[in-house]
Amino acid sequence: MNTVYPNPGARLLRSGVVVFALLVGGLPLAAPAATDGTTLNLSASAERQVENDRMIAVLAIEIRAPEARDAAAEVNQRMQAALQRVEAHADALDYRTLDYSTQAIQDRNDRSQIAAWRVQQSLELESSDFDRLTDLVGNLQDDGLAVRQIRFSIAPETREMHREDLINQAMDTWKERARVMARALGASHLRPLEMELIDDRYSGPQPMALRAMTEAAPAPALEAGHSTLSVTVRGQAQAIGTETLRIHSR
Repeated sequence: MNTVYPNPGARLLRSGVVVFALLVGGLPLAAPAATDGTTLNLSASAERQVENDRMIAVLAIEIRAPEARDAAAEVNQRMQAALQRVEAHADALDYRTLDYSTQAIQDRNDRSQIAAWRVQQSLELESSDFDRLTDLVGNLQDDGLAVRQIRFSIAPETREMHREDLINQAMDTWKERARVMARALGASHLRPLEMELIDDRYSGPQPMALRAMTEAAPAPALEAGHSTLSVTVRGQAQAIGTETLRIHSR
C-alpha cells in the first residue's frame, strides 16, 4: 500500500490564494457602493426683503332701517353707484364685492322685539397705482362708503421673479451644509437622494383697520413698506465611503 503525503507546494499555493483574496477584498473601491453610506437629513432657507407693490382697500356700506327691505334697497343702490364709479378705473385696478349680511337689531327694553335691521356689504379694491387708488377711495367715501381696511402686499409676478433666486440661494446653502457634514464623517462622495421645496412663506405688514372716516377726519398716513419672502428646501443626501467611528471605552 502506497502512502500519499500532502504536497507542501499545493498547500502553500492554496494559502497564497486565500491571502491574495483577503488583500484584494480590503482595497478601497474607486466608486463606493450606493448602500455603503450614511443618510443625512438637512434643510436650508433663503429670504429677502421686497418692496410692496400692491395696495388693497376694503370699503363697506352699512345701512340701518326699521324694515330689512328698506335697508337692503339702500345698500344695493349705493353699491351699484360705487361699482359704476369703480368700473371707470377698471384698467388700473381689480375689484370685487365681498360679504353681504343682514342682521336684526333687538330692542333694548324688549329682546323679543326687533327694533331695526342692519344690512351691509363690502367692496375690495386692489391696484399697483397707489395714487389713483387713494383718490378713488376718497371719492367712494364721499358717496357714503366707509374704509374698513387698507393693506399692502406683493404682486404674484413680483413674488415669482424673486422665487427662482431664493431657491438657488437655499439650494447652495443646503449643498454646503451637506458637504460639511459629509466631510466630518470622513465621506468620499455625496449623493442627493430626494429634495422637497416647501411652499414659500410670505410675511407682509399687518392690515390697517380703520373706522369710518368723516369729512373732518384726516386721511391716514400710508406707507407701503416691505414684505419678507422666503423659501425652504428640505431633503436627504447619502454620505458614501464614511469612516467607521471607533468607540473608546471609558
